[in-house]
Amino acid sequence: MKLKWVLAVTLALFMISLPLAAVAADEKWPSRPITIYIGFSPGGGMDMMGRLLSEGMGKTLGVAMPVVNMVGANSAIAMDHVNKQPRDGYNLFGISSAVSTFPATGLSKLTYKDFGMVGIVFGNLATFCVAYDSPIKNGKELVERLKKGDLTGSNSGIGGMWHVPQLIVANALGGKFKAVPYTGGPSSALAAAKKEVDFSTSDLSEALTFIRSKMLRPLIVFDEKPYVLDDVTIPPITDFVPAMKGKIAGGLGWRALGYARGIPQDRVNKLIAAFKSTMASETVKEFGKKNLLPLVDATGNEADKIFEAATQTQSWILYDIKEAKSNPKDLGIPRP
Repeated sequence: MKLKWVLAVTLALFMISLPLAAVAADEKWPSRPITIYIGFSPGGGMDMMGRLLSEGMGKTLGVAMPVVNMVGANSAIAMDHVNKQPRDGYNLFGISSAVSTFPATGLSKLTYKDFGMVGIVFGNLATFCVAYDSPIKNGKELVERLKKGDLTGSNSGIGGMWHVPQLIVANALGGKFKAVPYTGGPSSALAAAKKEVDFSTSDLSEALTFIRSKMLRPLIVFDEKPYVLDDVTIPPITDFVPAMKGKIAGGLGWRALGYARGIPQDRVNKLIAAFKSTMASETVKEFGKKNLLPLVDATGNEADKIFEAATQTQSWILYDIKEAKSNPKDLGIPRP
């Protein structure tokens, strides 16, 4: 009888200690590496962002944050992989604005409803380039050829960050081109440098090495104002397509860090705090300046709203220009 009483008391104490143990375990989070999955090849803007956050956030959180490049389907494969992992905060996803087009392109049904944002790191500057010795020498000539419809253009994936500006420009011109997808911005830029395609669209930072080595000639930036690079002024698309004025925002892109919704909020808060600390560092500021990447630094709910607005805007743009496989309305994506 005495033995039974001892066992009962021991069991009761054990049960009482379980919540306390859970709290203690939670306070120690993270206690092992946090993996950042990037859906593009090493060396591109998304990969650089992931490694920059890995170093900075890892120091703040006190754990390693390895970057895994899981290339395919314009990052839909990596997104799906992260979505299938336990909701414990140990698996994060590098979200590019390309994800905003997934409902329209049919690459994935996952949207801002399924993924939250730790924060947005960089914006971009979509740049249209040709091989340095291309017969197309300026933006006017590129626009005329797009109207003619006989060009091939590389990008980082159908419906992706660099494909959307191409579609918007071609649609505004009443023109067309043959889209040739590659695995990232750098490979898209290289394709034009090697003359595998007639022109490329990528971030200016991703084409920078090829431009400075005179393998690529930048002709147009997807913006309403020119960009001065070294001693070269790259004119904005609105110089050649006035109808684009006031319509640039729908095609702008960004790079961010996200997570599959369902992670405990206290862990999300720790991730956001580490993100903010990293973004405030001189390392990130200098990196952005050196690589021509504008800092955005939006976190949490603010970043979520940007993701939601981008999905709505870009899904309907693709639908309106007849490049979408599905009606966004049928997917629960309201028209902005």
